[in-house]
Amino acid sequence: MKAFTLIEFHKARDFSKKVNDTFEFLKQNFVPLTKSVLFIAGPPVLMGSLMMGSFIGDFLNFSQDSFANPGSSEMAEKYFFSTNFWLQIVLALLFLIISGVASLSSINNYILLYGEKKSNQIEVGEVWVRVKETFWMYLGTMIFFGLLLVVAYVIMLVPIALVSTISPVLVFFGVIGVIVGIFYLLFGASLTFFIRAYEKTSFFAALSRSFYLVRGKWWSTFGLIIILSLIVSTMSYLFIMPWYIATLISSLHSVSTNAFQESSFNWKLLTVVSFTLYYLAQMVLYSIPNVGIALQYFNLVELKEAKGLIDEIQTLGNAPDPTIQREEEY
Repeated sequence: MKAFTLIEFHKARDFSKKVNDTFEFLKQNFVPLTKSVLFIAGPPVLMGSLMMGSFIGDFLNFSQDSFANPGSSEMAEKYFFSTNFWLQIVLALLFLIISGVASLSSINNYILLYGEKKSNQIEVGEVWVRVKETFWMYLGTMIFFGLLLVVAYVIMLVPIALVSTISPVLVFFGVIGVIVGIFYLLFGASLTFFIRAYEKTSFFAALSRSFYLVRGKWWSTFGLIIILSLIVSTMSYLFIMPWYIATLISSLHSVSTNAFQESSFNWKLLTVVSFTLYYLAQMVLYSIPNVGIALQYFNLVELKEAKGLIDEIQTLGNAPDPTIQREEEY
């Protein structure tokens, strides 16, 4: 059996080293981390998946009926204004938000426990205690982020409205500018959640510190998160791909037959199972970019503040090694 080698967090890393250490961390901690995420965030994901799968199944059945009976507005009004329709949407969103917060909190708290214990022998109960303490903090951070994005979006739309009176061509460049601005803000603030958990600061203090750390390393942060997120998206879609294939086949067959309506129960069951697996897989796989963000945080702190090096000097009393390379290459 391969001996456990602790991954040192406070360390300057180049781009490839951050990616390699992300997957090394996940390799070391796959079983305990996955157990923690599934046991803590799994129940709300299951509930949200059931609601979402039921909603999609009902919606597809309604769409099929609409094709069979075109021009019937009464059916559409009855469906879209029904209590069941809105209840499914609200409950699905509520449970998926709770699961997202619980998943993020589980992953980040697991990372912190790994750093504190210097071990991957971490129990679900230890993570659960931390999650209960930080759940509302993470939820509040997510809400603040949503509000700030809405405010930023509205502010960016004002110049577009002004230039639209001058030339429609300028609107295109204005939209591009808004997209670029939103991307800049999102990735500039990408360390906020982890900073709040690790440094235990307020939302706005963590947001400001995130922009400070990312400044000058925006492209490095952008590239790391995008690449890891693309890996997650590709892997998670493998779990929902059978549903898309079954949907396409059923749609083709339903042109000339009533197979879709006749198998509505089986179809709804397939939809619920597919989306449950998809959301569970996505929840676990999002450990990949979250670990990458944590390593980027420690990397930037080390590059700008040399915290790890200072701690080593204070602990060991040794002079810093002049051969240590402190520049990040991207």
